[in-house]
Amino acid sequence: MNEVKEKTIATVTVSGSDFRDLIAGALTHASKDETLARLHGVYLGREEGRVIAIATDRYRLIEGKIESEGEGESKPIRLAYGDTKALSSALSKVKREKVTLTLAGDIVSVTVAGSTYTYTAYLDDLPPYRHLMEVSGDPVAFPYLSLNPSFFADYGKICGKRAQVIVRQYGGDKPYHIEIFDTDIEWRAMLMPMRVKD
Repeated sequence: MNEVKEKTIATVTVSGSDFRDLIAGALTHASKDETLARLHGVYLGREEGRVIAIATDRYRLIEGKIESEGEGESKPIRLAYGDTKALSSALSKVKREKVTLTLAGDIVSVTVAGSTYTYTAYLDDLPPYRHLMEVSGDPVAFPYLSLNPSFFADYGKICGKRAQVIVRQYGGDKPYHIEIFDTDIEWRAMLMPMRVKD
């Protein structure tokens, strides 16, 4: 049962194109495995005046933030993978329109161009992740990259040709820290290295 533990309400207005790209970008890192319930979808919330989306499939992790106008804060709640995909599809043609996003308890409501899409989200606690993204010291010089090319290609889907993707590593077997320089969305991501076969 999806019991509402803490009623938090945020109603905000965001750029339609930014929200479209935020949802689509986070969805690339969400687990498609329904047995991994807490990872099966995208977490949406509002913190310090910005809408945040987080997703992970255990091999990758991404966090994106966009500016928003409105009232209220909401801890991240999980929109199921299928619902996130449906929302992403509904937003695919959004360009200059403004989007109104409401996060109220376990309800996610999105209004754009006269249409409203409402979903019941899950109040799972987001697995702790921010400590994984913190770095100390200087990045190491690595002689090669060992990564899943399909996973890495998703960063091209997120930023297209308009932005740089920079890869850094802070230890020999530690995740790659991915920086995506996008003018409108603040992205942070991590990608696990693949084991090198002898």
